[in-house]
Amino acid sequence: MTPEALGPFNRRVRLVVEVRDDQDERELAGGLFEAQGWGVRPVRDSDAVTPDDGYAAFIVEIPVHGSRWTARGAAVERLTSLADRRKVDVWVRETKLVPRKSATPHTTYHVHHKVPEGAGPVLRRLAEQWIAVGGWDVRHTLHLRGEPADDQRERALAELEARNIGGRPFDREVHDVRVAMGPASNGTPADPRRQALTAAVMIAVALVCLACGAVLGAFATPWRWAALLPPAGLAWPVGAWLTSNAPRPWPVRLGCGAVFMAALTCGGYFWASSQEASPSQQFNWLLVTLGIGFVAFGLWYALSASWFSRNVQWFLPVLAAPLPFVVPWVGAFLHAVYLEDMFGIPADAVHVGFFWQYAVALKPLAVAVACVLTAVAVGGWARHFNVAPSVSGFFRLMLVLAGLVAVLTTVTLSLDTTEKAAERAMNAASEGRRPPAYYGLQPELVCIHPLTKQIPVINGPAPTTHPVLSFQPNGDTLWLWDPSRSRGKDTTRHALRVRAEDVILSPAQGTRC
Repeated sequence: MTPEALGPFNRRVRLVVEVRDDQDERELAGGLFEAQGWGVRPVRDSDAVTPDDGYAAFIVEIPVHGSRWTARGAAVERLTSLADRRKVDVWVRETKLVPRKSATPHTTYHVHHKVPEGAGPVLRRLAEQWIAVGGWDVRHTLHLRGEPADDQRERALAELEARNIGGRPFDREVHDVRVAMGPASNGTPADPRRQALTAAVMIAVALVCLACGAVLGAFATPWRWAALLPPAGLAWPVGAWLTSNAPRPWPVRLGCGAVFMAALTCGGYFWASSQEASPSQQFNWLLVTLGIGFVAFGLWYALSASWFSRNVQWFLPVLAAPLPFVVPWVGAFLHAVYLEDMFGIPADAVHVGFFWQYAVALKPLAVAVACVLTAVAVGGWARHFNVAPSVSGFFRLMLVLAGLVAVLTTVTLSLDTTEKAAERAMNAASEGRRPPAYYGLQPELVCIHPLTKQIPVINGPAPTTHPVLSFQPNGDTLWLWDPSRSRGKDTTRHALRVRAEDVILSPAQGTRC
């Protein structure tokens, strides 16, 4: 039996599995489960599992990658589908998600220099404030389990004094320790209601500060400065909570609270003062931001701990290698659609800067990539929530089809955008206005002045009473476009070809020459 790769996982599910009480069935089921890399053991007396008559019980632990909400279902689906393929009679009696180990509370002690004995009162006070905010450290820390207390502090001092792992040794005469700044903990297991209350209070304080900052930025009346009173009043209790794990000088507590409240208030102020959009536009931007977050997290779920992440150093060069050839080709194709399909002018008869071929291709390529990444993000969310294998095959097929539809839709939209840009240029030329540019293609309104009465003109004669469009010429042949409606509805039949030595072109304004 060939073991299958265990694969990445972030959850562990423990199952009570009943197998038909036959030695061959038990050995087959146990070997089959172990071959997948799963932990398998018979039940013990302490498990208090009483299997049904004719069945024997195993404890199977299956690693699963994805959300904890769907981990148990994914583990059951994986085990039962494997048993069905191998025709093993099993029954899943109980499932349980193995909880993660709770974080052990610990205290970090930072070693710092003591204030010299001969320091004056002002210097001593300043040094104490500087030490309280993390200054004058000797870059030496000690981590001990448990909450900070007097006996733990003495144990930390004794341990530092007894051991030297290099550098200057710890000396109680010139060194002391301080606890890293943070909120106090009561040392008891976390109470969900207390955690929810703390989170609600923090959210309320943040919203109050943001609202006060928004009032400052949105109004110009002198009364707006009264909005600073709530953040100023909250600075002391917030600072005391932020530094409550150890005694701190009052300026440090007040300063921490003031910095925290000022940051939130300034955020609200800058947001309100810079908003010129309507509420509907702001709501649209909020939806765009949420969409970007959806795609970003979906891509993380899709690509992390996957084949792509394990082979990214080989896969990215393969993707990047065709770009220098594909991007200019797409740009040249769109320029050709603009000139040849809309104006009837050969693309090689107009000079276009090489960098504009990249510029015109970036937008459709970016839209196509965004559509494909969105489809991949949807697959990442499906992977995170452990879509059942019976559905995942169909889901993968739909993702591929959605990606193809997105690419084809992007191509269609790009061609439509190019055609509309050409139509805007034609309408502007008909009205005697300078047409807008299109990624390096700048049509100009010019008047034709023939040097002789009879000049060769393809699709002629050349109009001399109204202006025509001229693009950047490339060579001795000029291609012009006549906006006159008398030439018919086929815009490619409006193109005129003349020799450069036969005419003089002068800038035109209006509809007459």
